[in-house]
Amino acid sequence: MYCLIVWDKELAATAQDGCLDKVEIPKNLAHFFFQLDAEEFPALSSLSFDDYDMFSTSQMDSLIAELVAAAHIEPRLLSSIEIMVEKILEAKSLRKSVLFDSFRIS
Repeated sequence: MYCLIVWDKELAATAQDGCLDKVEIPKNLAHFFFQLDAEEFPALSSLSFDDYDMFSTSQMDSLIAELVAAAHIEPRLLSSIEIMVEKILEAKSLRKSVLFDSFRIS
């Protein structure tokens, strides 16, 4: 499963699950992100199934802008991208991070 997680680093640092909320990202959407141009989409194109990718509150506006631009390229992915943006805004309002996790099991 590939997930975008609202992540609490402080909880995780105390050996608790840092996941406050999550949304599953469809594999076709993840593959789409991985194939984007690295210059135009530095954050999304750097995602992978091989690692965790964490974004702090200072990076979230850029991440949201990349997601919106990606939705313009592939409008049929808009509803999934909108859900991701909602989770990022939730994390931002809580002053938490977002974590892209390819290893999480429901």
